[in-house]
Amino acid sequence: MGGAKRSTWIGGTIFVALVIVAAAWFLAISPMFAAAAESRAQAESTRQENQLQELKITQLKADFAKLPEYKAELAAIRGQLPADAELSAYLRQLNEIAAARSVVITSIAPAAPVAFVPAIPVVVAPAPVAADTTTTTPTPADAAATTPAAPAGPVVPAGFAAIPFTLTVVGTYDNTLAFLADVQSATSRLVLVSGLAGTAQDESEASGGRPATAVGDQELVLTGFAYVLPDLAAVPAPVDTSTLPGAVGGKNPLIPVGGK
Repeated sequence: MGGAKRSTWIGGTIFVALVIVAAAWFLAISPMFAAAAESRAQAESTRQENQLQELKITQLKADFAKLPEYKAELAAIRGQLPADAELSAYLRQLNEIAAARSVVITSIAPAAPVAFVPAIPVVVAPAPVAADTTTTTPTPADAAATTPAAPAGPVVPAGFAAIPFTLTVVGTYDNTLAFLADVQSATSRLVLVSGLAGTAQDESEASGGRPATAVGDQELVLTGFAYVLPDLAAVPAPVDTSTLPGAVGGKNPLIPVGGK
């Protein structure tokens, strides 16, 4: 009997111990392991985020070190695309080029600026394939899938405009061509020459602002565009008139404020 009681007591003790261990695992140890694993995952994520921020800071430091270089590039670009028309300064540059190339500018006529419209490439449809009687008729979805999509046009900055101009010079054949090359490459202004018209000259004396010419000289008429890009950051924001007080009924607007 004593042995049976001891066996029962030992078995009960073991069962109770197993219950305590199981309860400790599910109620205390397992949640602690889960919390520790979550903490490790958060720590790893934070470490990776810190490394990414360090890389960004390093890149920003490198960019800041090149800030004077970027400012110089921006100034050069701004010289090519001024915020205003600045036609007087450009005409002085053209006169300097004409003097250096021994040609005479007989006329120059700039026009009003126009909004710049970029050219969009034309999509060429593929050549039709000979019909195959053994295949099924293509569906509209199949036709749409084989048609190339139209390319998106370039993004044009707000306010970007072109100033059309016509310029006429007279000089020797070689000198007028040298003047043409300098107009396109020897000035700080971005200019596009879109058309040329050359006329051979006979021997004549100077008159009416035109220089004396010899046989073989040339009158060269250039048409083209100079470009303007306004500085939108310097343009003041429009005034919000929605919060201004309205007119007072029956009030004479000519009477000073405070008067009756």
